[in-house]
Amino acid sequence: MLTRYALIGTALWSALALGAEPPRSEPAQHHRGLRGEFLPHNGWASYGQLTLDIGGDRYYIYDQAGGEFSATVIERAGGTIKLRGISIPGAGLFYYPAEASPCEPDAIERMGLYAELALFYLSAAFPGGPPSIEGSSSAVVDRPIPELHFMQGLMKPREGARTLVSASPQPGRRIEYLLRDDKDHIKGTWDAMRRSAVIPDDEPLLDWHTCWAGTWSTPSGGLPAFKPRLKDPASLKTFGEVRSALRRLRRPAQK
Repeated sequence: MLTRYALIGTALWSALALGAEPPRSEPAQHHRGLRGEFLPHNGWASYGQLTLDIGGDRYYIYDQAGGEFSATVIERAGGTIKLRGISIPGAGLFYYPAEASPCEPDAIERMGLYAELALFYLSAAFPGGPPSIEGSSSAVVDRPIPELHFMQGLMKPREGARTLVSASPQPGRRIEYLLRDDKDHIKGTWDAMRRSAVIPDDEPLLDWHTCWAGTWSTPSGGLPAFKPRLKDPASLKTFGEVRSALRRLRRPAQK
């Protein structure tokens, strides 16, 4: 079951710097945006890949494709993956390495909220969305940060620092951005499209912690029992088999 949590603090980017654990995309599956928006974060949530570099010993890569979401924490020194979380709606959550996180959404929601905050600043600075960035552009965002949501994760509203947001278009529908306030210097890239799935079909599940979607029930006088949404998930060996099982599950509902 998904659980809600609050990420509280007056300097989220500073916490990141200290090493806090942290086809077309379908942002509504994961990125929530703000109330009243026609598209989450005025279209900025519709990225294929987003990078977030806060200048510490790690950086973040986010991928979306086909309704799936991936968040990866990369150690800068060796380029190794410290933590990767993948959400496949209807199937479950998947963490690498297997010991990196328990079967709870907190880790992937926390990483997603970091991206949500960057998207908030991009949207506030350039409400026309990515198509409005036709040349090097900049704007100042000086407003409180509203309540932000990613999946079921919540970042509480708080005062925001006066932030200069810069963006410049690059070849291939790619945008480089920079967020600068009196304490932090955050940079990254926004890419419109991915040409492949967030994780290949032939990637084995062996080294991943699989957290299957499903429901708990407690029969009268019995012990709690978990019923996974996918049939016989223990038999699935690759991400491709997970996707195939999910398509089979959805097929009757589409008739």
